[in-house]
Amino acid sequence: QLKDSKDPFFLALGFQKPHLPFVAPKKYWDLYDREQLSLAPFQKYPEGAPKCAQTEYIEARTYSGVPNAGQISEATQRELIHGYLACVSYVDAQVGKVLNKLEALGLAEDTLVVLWGDHGFHLGDKAIWGKHTNYEESTRVPLIIANTGTPPGKSTSPVNLVDLFPTLCEIMGLETPNGLDGKSLAPI
Repeated sequence: QLKDSKDPFFLALGFQKPHLPFVAPKKYWDLYDREQLSLAPFQKYPEGAPKCAQTEYIEARTYSGVPNAGQISEATQRELIHGYLACVSYVDAQVGKVLNKLEALGLAEDTLVVLWGDHGFHLGDKAIWGKHTNYEESTRVPLIIANTGTPPGKSTSPVNLVDLFPTLCEIMGLETPNGLDGKSLAPI
C-alpha cells in the first residue's frame, strides 16, 4: 500500500534479537562451531575500577542453565556466545529480506535505511553477561545509515542516538525542529 501511494513514507521495523533469551532457528546455530569460539580474555573487573562501575545484576543469570552466582563454566560461556552469534546471524538474514523486498518493489534507490541498536552487550568480559554497565561493551552500538546519496564511508566520531532525528531531517531535506538535543551527523 505504501509503495502505491506515491507519497513519501516512514516505516520502522524492530527486531528483538540479539537479545536474551538467545533463541534462533537451528540453521543459524549451525553456522558456528561452539568449540572454536573464544572466551572473553578478561573475566574480572579491572583492578582499581570504582565499585560503582560494577553490577550485581547479570541478566543472563536469570535464564535456565546459567548459575545464579559464582563463575560461569567455560561450556556455558561458549553456549551463550554461540547463542548470541546465532541471533546476530538470524537478524542479519531478516534485514537482508527487508532489503531484498525493497529492491524487488523498486524502492531501493530512493529509500533511506538506518540500522541501529539500543545497547551493547557484555559477553563474559569482566564476568558480565548483560547490558547494565557504563563500560564500552554496553554503550557502543551499531549505527549504519545507508543510501543517503553520499559515497560509503566510515566515521570514528562519537555520536549519540539523539542525533538520528536531526540527521534524518537533514538528509531528507526536511526542516529540523528547534530545541532538539541532537545534532545532524550528515557532516561526518
